[in-house]
Amino acid sequence: MSKQTVYFLSSHQHRGLMAEIWANRLDLPDWEIRSAAWSQHSISETPMEIMKEIILDLPVVEPRTYNHDEVSEADLIIAMHDGELEQDDIPSDLPAQKLLRWDIRNPELRSLDETEQWALYQEICDEIAMNIKDMETYFRSDYM
Repeated sequence: MSKQTVYFLSSHQHRGLMAEIWANRLDLPDWEIRSAAWSQHSISETPMEIMKEIILDLPVVEPRTYNHDEVSEADLIIAMHDGELEQDDIPSDLPAQKLLRWDIRNPELRSLDETEQWALYQEICDEIAMNIKDMETYFRSDYM
């Protein structure tokens, strides 16, 4: 049986990578877990430092740029956007039948203050972790 693929997309790489790391923690042998950024591809060190506080041995994740063909082949696409600041930013060419939208704040757009960004990253790290945990039953279901 071939693996299913889930793509976590976000405008900035950090939220997608955080989701990819959390999903990898579920140890899902039937899933290929990836993330990509549709806009800004550089990554701030802050989210990775936050993740290191929680997960001492971070798995290796590969930052990717959004590629329509590759992402469209995924079985599930989860687009994370800041509902107040990025509502219209999600790529319009995503297949709607495979798309879930998560309203996750973007610390990079919410504040320029490093201390505030740190606190926001901690909050969204927890929020992403809970969303991933809520998806565990879906990832482990046999109907895929």
